[in-house]
Amino acid sequence: TERITHFSGRYVKDADKDIIEAVKAKGRLVKSGSFTHNYPYCWRSDTPLIYRAVPSWFVRVEQLKEQLLKNLEDTKWVPHHVKTKRFHNWLANARDWAVSRSRFWGTPL
Repeated sequence: TERITHFSGRYVKDADKDIIEAVKAKGRLVKSGSFTHNYPYCWRSDTPLIYRAVPSWFVRVEQLKEQLLKNLEDTKWVPHHVKTKRFHNWLANARDWAVSRSRFWGTPL
């Protein structure tokens, strides 16, 4: 991205070696190497998926878990097994929820 001026405008995989050298020159390189592994590819374009850290908003679901489970007990469910199995299990194992994920079709709320 533009924030990383030394490599701006370059495809990240093409800049790999130069990025490693820049980190090494600053004395921050812990280890460098390569290994064979499965890599995720876009099913549409067949190009590598590049993951990067982005700002994100979270809902603290883990903090609310006990209250959510209590509310589950006070709710009438049809069919009943959804309450005691599927939805209960989902809530019991709920983790903090990233609500600001970007997708081409919109935010999954």
